[in-house]
Formats: sequence, structure tokens, C-alpha cells
Amino acid sequence: MKISLRRRLQLAGQGCLLLFLSFGLFISSSGSPSALALARVSVIQSVTQDAIPVLKMSSLPSPSTVQEFAKTTLNKLAAEAPFTAWKDAGIEYYPLGPGTHGWLVNVMKGEERIGYMIISATDTGGYMLSEYGAGTYGLPYSLNDLRQFLVQKGLITSSFSGKIKLTALYAPLLPVWKITIDEKTFYINASVPQILPWTLSKAEEVLKEQPPATDVITNLNPDVSPLSAFNSGGSDDPYEDILWLTAPELTTVSGDNIALLIKPKESIAYQAAGRNDLVGAPFMITGYQSWQPSHVQNQAENNTLTIYAASGPEGKRYLPLTALQKNGTLHKLPDRTTKALGYNR
Repeated sequence: MKISLRRRLQLAGQGCLLLFLSFGLFISSSGSPSALALARVSVIQSVTQDAIPVLKMSSLPSPSTVQEFAKTTLNKLAAEAPFTAWKDAGIEYYPLGPGTHGWLVNVMKGEERIGYMIISATDTGGYMLSEYGAGTYGLPYSLNDLRQFLVQKGLITSSFSGKIKLTALYAPLLPVWKITIDEKTFYINASVPQILPWTLSKAEEVLKEQPPATDVITNLNPDVSPLSAFNSGGSDDPYEDILWLTAPELTTVSGDNIALLIKPKESIAYQAAGRNDLVGAPFMITGYQSWQPSHVQNQAENNTLTIYAASGPEGKRYLPLTALQKNGTLHKLPDRTTKALGYNR
């Protein structure tokens, strides 16, 4: 799989220009290719495409059950915001790790990725919707973002001539890149790129875990449909106001009170104390999407809703609320302290 790179401008230090070119575009230079800085800055001059290795994933045929589930889910989401651009979109399938335990499903408009879903096998023989999101940038498994990250960290340079092996993997709540560069292996958060402090044995331990299949959308409960997603527009930066660290854990967040907790311009912090690297935390939750069974007819039945929380930068990743609470804790900035809102006192 090749994903076109967008040109990006970043300011750092003295305002050096960072320019990344499309994987498929070759640009001639009158001189030799420039060196790429090891710091988080800069390309001093344009470099020819063949100076930096192309990163790609290989699409493989997926099981018919996965394809049917993916198409059904896509069509349901396309009926509601912010997924309406998915109508009549194409689908590409990429395995996540060995076997057929997980699949990255890219939603495509022509050559452009406009969204994604991650479908995981369950221990009951079915498939579940582990996460999903819409957008043309800032999504997990972006080869553009990975390539930029590797250059910024000095892991590849304009003079690189070695070998790269790239594998997409998935742990519960955490997309992962496994990349081997000249026989040295790194594990990288594939959502917000950063090197994970994992040994091989640690990675094997984390990646063998199965995502919890409770209160999620599966191919075995087709009689559910999403409502329009809500995004509060609140802060998506967990470090903007760290007072949430002093707040008690929210213990009873569900379909019947999440609207009280995430009002316009508000958000909830998520962490997994002592194991943030295993789930890509901390991050903020700035919205949610409810999936409703057809038999729900009134507000009193909200506790039957399946909730996916809009998580991370711009709330683009929709993650199962139950899985978040199983693997970590939710915290509200200390402006509401009643038990009615789920505080553990």
C-alpha cells in the first residue's frame, strides 16, 4: 500500500522548512540530495525520491466473513456524521500481524484514504469492530506520518541504503508498527508515532492479548445502527490542563450519563497508570458515538447502547468505552464532583 504524502510545514528552532514529497513523485535537483537533520526539524533542500526508501504495506485477500462485516459496518456508518463521505467508498484490507486475527480496513475514495476500521477476531469465532475513524490525515497506520517520524528521529537519512522490514500489528487499543532497520527492531505507536520502550519478549506479551469482546459491535449482533457522533470541541491535549490527575476515577460511565460528562467544550482524560505505553495513553476523549439496537424506543433504555469514545487528537479514533474502562481509568477535570456523574468517592 502506498499513501500519498502531503506537504507539511513545521516551525522549529529558527523556522527551518520541513517539506515531504509524495511517494510516487520524483523531483530532479541540480545538486546532490541534501542531508536530513536528525533533530525534529528540517530538510534544508529538496531530496530526490530514491534517496529515502519507500514504505509500504501489502494488501492480502481477507476472509469473506471479514469482508461482509466490513461492508455492512461501512454502510451503516456512512448514514451518519462524520462518516457520510464513506458512501460508495472502496475498501482495502491489510492483515495486522500473522494469521487472520486482525485486519486494517482502509476506506478509500479513489487513491485517498478517508477513514479506517480495525476488525479483530473474537474468542467465540466471530469478528468485532475494535476501532474506527474518519479523515484524510491523523489516522492510525499512516505511512506518511511514519516516514516523517523516522526521518525526524534520524533512523533513516538521505544516504540510507540498508534494508527495512515493516509489519503492522495491533494490541488492544493500540495500533503498532514493528520496523526492522538494518537488523535493529523498533516498536512504534502507529497512532501518535513514538518509539515504545518494549523488548521483544514484552512486545510478544502485549501483542498476544485479545481485545475484550464485551459491549462492542460484532458480526453476531447485526441488528444495531449508529447514531450521529457527538464531538464536544473540547481540549484534545492531556497536557494542556493536568488537573485531571488530581481528580478521582470515573467508575460508572455508560450510555446513560456520558452526555452529562462530555458537554460542549468539555472532555475526559484517559490514562492507564504504570502502563500508559501499552494503550497509547494518556489521551483525551472529546466525544462519542452510540450504537442502538432496533428495540430501543425510549431514553430509559440508554444503558443498552454500545458506546465508542472519540479519542486522541481531534477525537478521530472511536474506541469501545468498555475496553477503555477495562484497561485504564477515566478522569474529569475537577469541576463536577457528584456521584451522579460517576465519581468514585
